[in-house]
Amino acid sequence: MFLLRLSAAALCLLAATATAEEFAAPRRDGRVYRIDFSDPARFLREWQFNGAVPMVPHTAFYLATVASADDGRVLVIEADRSTGIMMSSPPVDLRRLPIMHWRWRVVRPLNMPDSGRRDPDDQVGVVYVGDGNLVRQYCVAYRWEHNTPLGTGGFRRYKGGLLIAKCLCIRNRNTPPGEWVEEYRNVGADFRAAFGRPLDSRFILSVGGNSQYTQSNTRIEIDYIEFLPRTALPER
Repeated sequence: MFLLRLSAAALCLLAATATAEEFAAPRRDGRVYRIDFSDPARFLREWQFNGAVPMVPHTAFYLATVASADDGRVLVIEADRSTGIMMSSPPVDLRRLPIMHWRWRVVRPLNMPDSGRRDPDDQVGVVYVGDGNLVRQYCVAYRWEHNTPLGTGGFRRYKGGLLIAKCLCIRNRNTPPGEWVEEYRNVGADFRAAFGRPLDSRFILSVGGNSQYTQSNTRIEIDYIEFLPRTALPER
């Protein structure tokens, strides 16, 4: 897992004044905020690298053409014995659009036995939502792990307890490499359940890959991330 540091640039992201209408790509009935990685200029403008750890290589993030993607483009996250995140502050009103929906797939999983060993703190892919300040940060981490049972997780503390993460294993080795899967999460409800308060309206969205403990070379691709009305949440 990364050690989140809200840098001056990150705080600028939190203070961004752009509205969802300025950046949203219209989709369905227009009540959707969508990040589809089709525009390299937009990606460079709205995302920044963070979460570096001394003496550990940086995870690589770049856009690539993939025929099976929804619009032919993906965000690639390659972790070669490395750690790191890309972070953004999407101008989303979670009161109207509380459901985060994304599509992703593993191409190269963590280099681990399929049983008999507890997962270290590595994830082939992870999506975070969180908030905080220079003193203390909180986040919910939706993790693609290896042997960790689905639906399990718990709290982890980093930076001497200044960063608190509620970790949720939503995918593991039971989903085979190359298979696209979609996730739906009510991120506001998940955050409130974890921390007993609403997620700040100027929240941070981050994506990452971590492989320093398993010394793995992993690859995961994210097709898109979008925020939808509550009625879009599939029935379980």
